[in-house]
Formats: sequence, C-alpha cells, structure tokens
Amino acid sequence: MFLKNLKEAERISPLIELRVDTIKGFKEDDVKLLKKSTKAAAIFTCRHVSEGGEFAGDKKVQHAILKKAFQAGFKFVDIAYGNSMIKSLSSKEKKKLVLSYHSFQNTPSFKSLKATLKKMRKAKPAVIKMATMVKKEKDILILADLLSERKAAEDIILIGMGKEGMMTRILFPLMGSYLTYVAIGKDKIAPGLMTYKEMREIYNAITKS
Repeated sequence: MFLKNLKEAERISPLIELRVDTIKGFKEDDVKLLKKSTKAAAIFTCRHVSEGGEFAGDKKVQHAILKKAFQAGFKFVDIAYGNSMIKSLSSKEKKKLVLSYHSFQNTPSFKSLKATLKKMRKAKPAVIKMATMVKKEKDILILADLLSERKAAEDIILIGMGKEGMMTRILFPLMGSYLTYVAIGKDKIAPGLMTYKEMREIYNAITKS
C-alpha cells in the first residue's frame, strides 16, 4: 500500500513526504531501498511516538534511520524540534533539514511561538515547520501574525491542525508559507488534513473566482 501511494503521490506532486514511521518494522537498511523506489523530490519523515508520530522503536534506531536518510540523498529530512540528534548534524545535513515543531493540544500565545521560532532559527535548518492545534478564530490570527514574522528568503511552513485550522492549509501558502500538505487517500495522519482532490477543487474554485 505504501509503494502504491508513493507512485500516486509522484504522479500528482513534484515534492512528496515519505512517512516511513507508518511502515511497521521499518529499519535502517530499508532507507536505501526506499530511495531507489522514489523518483520525486521527497521529505523523509520518521517521527517517534513521543514526538507525535508512529515509530515506536528505540530512539537510537530512529536516529540511525534519519542519519541514513541524509546520506541517501533525499531532498529533505524532517526532524522534530527537541530531538537530541539535531545538535550532532553537520552544516551539510542542515541544508536538508526540515525542523518541525508541533503543539497537538492547542495554539500557544504569539509571544510563546515567536520565542520558539527564534530558538529554531539558531539550528539553521533549510525549512522551519510549525504546526499547532486550532480551536478558535484567534488561533488562526496568531498563526497569521507568526507567518508575517518570516524573514526574506526564509522558508517556513505554518499549519493550523484540526478541523478549525483547515483554512490555514489553504490560505497560508498564498501568504508565504513554503508548502501545504495533502493526503493521497482517505487515510490521513494529521488532524484536519485534506486529500489532494479536496485541495485541488478548492484551489480551482479560487482561481476561477
């Protein structure tokens, strides 16, 4: 199923995300095999359960998988903010790093998020990703204000998770957010994630209006 979804994703998008943490039993030796099967530019993600992902193995194994992903030549490797291996990354590896922060319960205050953004910048990643759970309209405004803090030539992804945050997935890329995520099929990992078909229909409607 994973490889089937991979080919479908490559058919519709020039940049895809590989959520290998959803593959049961995925190990370090599988990284090279997956790279050979991947033709499109890809974000390699292996998020541990403690980081909100599905990889339940030892963190040392997770680190080895992520390290191998850098070596394999994927365009980006996503690592959660706070993961201890970030400190050991070389400057070359950081040019492929998507440093991601998630707040699955709520949207912190603007002041708190801005402080987190400042700390994330110190790691000098290629892309900064920040996703928070949106529960009310004020949360969207906080994220919009945070997006306005983006520096020139800085690649930042801002996402409001949950049903109430869907608007951010549509509008923020139009406001400077680096990209938006969509699901290939109905199996969705992130709360509030739309399918490619749903997003395409919305953007088509926007273009025609």
